Amino acid sequence: MIFTALSDEPLDADAIVARVASPDAGAVVVFEGRTRAEGDLLRLSYEAFEERVTKQLDAFASGIAARDGIRGVAAVHRTGDVAIGEASVVVVVCAAHRAEAFDGARDLIDRIKAEAAIWKKEIYAGGGAWVGLPR
Repeated sequence: MIFTALSDEPLDADAIVARVASPDAGAVVVFEGRTRAEGDLLRLSYEAFEERVTKQLDAFASGIAARDGIRGVAAVHRTGDVAIGEASVVVVVCAAHRAEAFDGARDLIDRIKAEAAIWKKEIYAGGGAWVGLPR
């Protein structure tokens, strides 16, 4: 089972897990990338090239899902403003065993961070700054 999405609403990790959970998975790894309080940061704001990102997330998740032992994969990323403490991204990998689940989750989040057409702006009390452009 594969589930990918972009969302402008807060992410619910439990609901995302439920979309890809499998009774034959002995391991479920959930990664939540959250906005952390740092200096005078107020929030993050994400923009995405939706058509491209949707295809990228599907391709990344499909690659992980094709591995031996993988039972389910999810990748959901926020768009718009994300407050301190809220999740910007949730990655879930369900697998027969923990090693496959951990490896798959790490590989999936690393690809999303490195390749997805999603742009992050850090919003501070004095203004904002785009981070990591271009992709």
